[in-house]
Order: sequence, then structure tokens, then C-alpha cells
Amino acid sequence: MFDIVVRSDALSEDTMPRPLNILFPYTGDSVGGSHISSLLLARALREGGHNVTLGLHRGVGALVDRLAAENEPWVPLPDVEAPKLRAAWRSALARRRTRRGLAEWLRAHRFDIVHTHDMRNHLIWNAADGPAHVWHQRTPASGKHMTNWGLRAAAFIAVSRFTLQSLPEALQGHARMIYNPFLPQQPASEEARAALCAALGVAPGTAVVGYVANFSDRKRPELFVEIAAHVRAVHPGPLVFPMYGALHEPFLGRVKARIAKLGLGDAVRLIGPQAPFGPVMAGFSALVAPARNEALGRTLIEAGLAGVPLIATREGGNTEIVEDGVTGHLVPPDDVEGFARAVLEVLSNPAESAARCAAARARCERLFSLGAHVSAIEAVYDEII
Repeated sequence: MFDIVVRSDALSEDTMPRPLNILFPYTGDSVGGSHISSLLLARALREGGHNVTLGLHRGVGALVDRLAAENEPWVPLPDVEAPKLRAAWRSALARRRTRRGLAEWLRAHRFDIVHTHDMRNHLIWNAADGPAHVWHQRTPASGKHMTNWGLRAAAFIAVSRFTLQSLPEALQGHARMIYNPFLPQQPASEEARAALCAALGVAPGTAVVGYVANFSDRKRPELFVEIAAHVRAVHPGPLVFPMYGALHEPFLGRVKARIAKLGLGDAVRLIGPQAPFGPVMAGFSALVAPARNEALGRTLIEAGLAGVPLIATREGGNTEIVEDGVTGHLVPPDDVEGFARAVLEVLSNPAESAARCAAARARCERLFSLGAHVSAIEAVYDEII
């Protein structure tokens, strides 16, 4: 919806680093917030003059479909097994097998940097010989053995202070924090709300309280249904609670059972993934994000940029996005009644909610701009090349 605009304060030709050949490898069988952020970075780096190649270890899956829909080319990567995150002595043979599996392909393809974005690829390309490895940690740390692996990377990036602080102490000194990039979002409006109500088949003026996340235990989809029940029991006006994201089992079955038990079949709507999502977000009356241990919740920032009221768990990277009471509401983990009270406060006090939304937009524009992100990444590349 929005064209990528590389920062207006970009480096001059005299100071611009030489064009680099950069590989962004992926597995290819799933799509999440980390993919969206990294693809945005890849395109902005190309706009800045670098040569960025997307590579996939698997040629089928959700990411493959997304790249095809966006006319984004990619190259096949060797189908190698990722070493396990173990102590160095236990992983030596696996590293060697992975290194051999990549060697011929790397001899035929010259890269200055390989920039990885998920654990499988961190481990695969950490074992490779050749390009400088940039390890971009987009989730909280996965275990104590990350230290030896992470220290082997030429650069280690964490997407939030929460992620940085989750790393083993020895690795924290090697890492740096760089927030994910975001583009401007379609502003929330009454017109967008009316369009969304029409798409959902509800009356104009219905309050739309949305959930946006792939179904998983950490994202708490069942908790959202409980919150919906508490809100509907108190709020006097019409309400609808659409749920967007991949409807994975076994959570889908559990959510359906909870909806039926609470008598919410007419109120909670299981929509699934939807794109483009900007027009949907712009129609929300509020975004409810009950997820636990979020490194840096992408939908929270997109909602903040759109001017949509934010209600999220007081935990993890959420506290770096939302200032409680100033730019949104933060609620203790798994506190159904606390979430419901926050939703009701947003719906019943539109003027105060609008003021928080304006503050959220200003904060998100300042912290999560694409230009600042690209400049910081290029500075990392300059250090290691």
C-alpha cells in the first residue's frame, strides 16, 4: 500500500558504503512478523544500492506463496540439516556436515554478508565458511548454549532491550539492540470502521475489538475469547471480536469450544490471515494483544502508527512500545478482568483514548522508523566488512 522511501537524510555518495552482496536466507514454510520486518529491510537495502538476494531452503510453504504474490524473486538454497543448539563439543560433527553441504553452493555464489533472521538459519549459516555472518535475534533467547554459537557471528543484533537482556550474560556484550523497521500505516477512521463493519456483516457503529496473531499457546487466543465474554457482559452497545491470523490446531479446536461454551458464536469471528491488513487495522476500535513474552510485538507498533487504541500484556518488549496510561494500556499477564476493564475504558472514553492514540503514533514514528533502522544496519555492516 505504501512505497518504501529510503530516509531523506541518507548518506551522500561520498560516504555511502560500497554496494554489498548480501544473502537473506529463510526456511520458506512459514510467515511471521520476523519475515515481514526482514523483507522490509531487504527491499530498503536494495533501494540504498546494495545487492540483496533472498534464498529459501525449502521451495514450498507460506513464505514462498507470499513472495510469489509480491513478485519477489528468490534462489534455492541447499537442503541441509540445521545443527542443534548444543554445547560446542556435541555439535562439532553436525557443524562439519552443514559446512560441507553449503560449501559448493558458496563457491558458486559470492556474498559479503549472510544475514539470518530465525534460529534454524542462525545455526545453519553460523557453521558456514565464507561470508560474514550477521545473527538477527528476533525472539527471546532460546538457551544457554547460544553463547558459543552467537559469539562466532561477526555481529549479533537483538530487536529489543527485552531480547538483549534475555541473552546469556557473556553474549550480551557482543550484541547490540536495533528496533525493527515499520512503514506508515493507514490511519484509523470512521470510514475504515464502516467498511470493516460491512465486511464483517455487522451494523454500522458496532465496536470492533480485534485480535491479530497466529494461534499458539504464547499468543493466548483462548484468553482473548474469555476477555470478549467479560466485555460483552458489561458494554451496552453492539460488539464484534474478529480474530485474524493462522488458525493453527490444536488451538483452533480449543478456541471453537470456548466460543461455544460462552455463547459467543455471534460475536467472536474466526477470520484467519488477511492481506492487505492496513484497511482492517484502520477499522478497529481497539487492538487486544494478550500474548506472553513478545520480543517486539509487530501488530502493536502497526496499531500505534495507525492510531488504534492498544491493550497489551505488561511483559517483554511490550513495555518498550506502550507507555501504560500514556500511549495505551498494559495489563498483567493472563488477567482476563484487567484486559476487559481496559477495553471498556477505551470504548467508554473516546476523547481520552484519542489522546493516547496521538501519543502512541508520535512515539512509534520516533522509535521505529525505516530510515533509522537501515542506517543502524548499514553501520553494523561497515564494522564487519
